[in-house]
Amino acid sequence: MLDERYLIAGQPRWDPEGIGSVVSSLDGPLGDLGAVWVFCDPSEEGNVWASALPALQRGNIFTWSAKLRPEGWDPPSERDEHSMLWRSGQRAATEQFQGLPRFESKYQVFPNTEPAVRDVIGNLGTRSSGFACAVGDREEPRGSWIQSVQIMETHFSLSRDFKNSIDLESRRRRIASLYVRFSVEAGFFPVIPLNRHPHAGLVLFCPAESYPDAFRSMARGVTALEGSKATTWINDFLGQGGDLAYL
Repeated sequence: MLDERYLIAGQPRWDPEGIGSVVSSLDGPLGDLGAVWVFCDPSEEGNVWASALPALQRGNIFTWSAKLRPEGWDPPSERDEHSMLWRSGQRAATEQFQGLPRFESKYQVFPNTEPAVRDVIGNLGTRSSGFACAVGDREEPRGSWIQSVQIMETHFSLSRDFKNSIDLESRRRRIASLYVRFSVEAGFFPVIPLNRHPHAGLVLFCPAESYPDAFRSMARGVTALEGSKATTWINDFLGQGGDLAYL
């Protein structure tokens, strides 16, 4: 249990051989990226996301969500004010779920404000490969987010039918790594939730040159660790079964 609402640990450079080798969701080097880890009690998750992400002072939250659908389903023609695109695609494999061979993808953009972030994280109740989000500037081309996160459609469409092989898990990890790298290259700060065991929270990825400002903004007013203290905190979390939540 944390002694305060949340705690932040920073990595100025992502370490694929150390911490990165323990994280199950990502495989291989991510390039010259920094990472800001935010840890909180699961009961405080909504409050913490709603505090930490607007503190970055970047204008928008970009999201993608996916659901399984029956054959012949078409996305609705209407859009709400936040929708960027609806897509429907064939799953790569169906195995036990032959009746749900298609998936729906929905792309949205919200203002990076406390009320909007609270609405966005409603998708985090169930950790799955069918959700992704990133923080970006208002002037960021919306099409860039769609191009970056389409990688996760492949991640989601892979079989989830309890017949996972080592090769399939490795493929998912490589896909998630590509998504993180491409999103950062396109100007976004991708955010991956933690698995709520033992802590909830998030990891925000950003270019290494943007890390000092991102860390300083998110750490304002809370306990913030860097260097060996941050590494110890992150490793302790992973050693207790903590992880990123995509796989």
